[in-house]
Amino acid sequence: MLRKSLSMALLGLTLLFTNLQLINAQTNTGNNAATVEKIKANVTKRGTGEKARVNVKMLNGTKMKGFISQAADDSFTLTDSKTRQTSTLDYSDVAQVKGTGLSTTSKILIGVGVGVAVTAVVLAVAFRNFDPLGSLR
Repeated sequence: MLRKSLSMALLGLTLLFTNLQLINAQTNTGNNAATVEKIKANVTKRGTGEKARVNVKMLNGTKMKGFISQAADDSFTLTDSKTRQTSTLDYSDVAQVKGTGLSTTSKILIGVGVGVAVTAVVLAVAFRNFDPLGSLR
């Protein structure tokens, strides 16, 4: 009985993972128009020049770093900061474009955290020396 249950579970898992691989292969065949427009808008928003540093993830899994040196209607040029080698990338071949460094939200949260920590330290020092009955003794 146990042997039969284990073989059925193994068969079920095999079928499950086979179907997941087929579904994954079907969904990653390429970028749709909405995704291409989103990537294009992201590149346009960042602008061009050495301050427009980005990390690019391609659909084939390749990761590239550098800055956007040119942006056209159907592609953009990524220049490696160290080697100065340029690569022209089609928007349809790009999976993701992210800026380098911390996002604005992260910077704000770090600032709020530092403010809360400083306030807590000041209050702890102030209340450590606080004696409400000190004047009555």
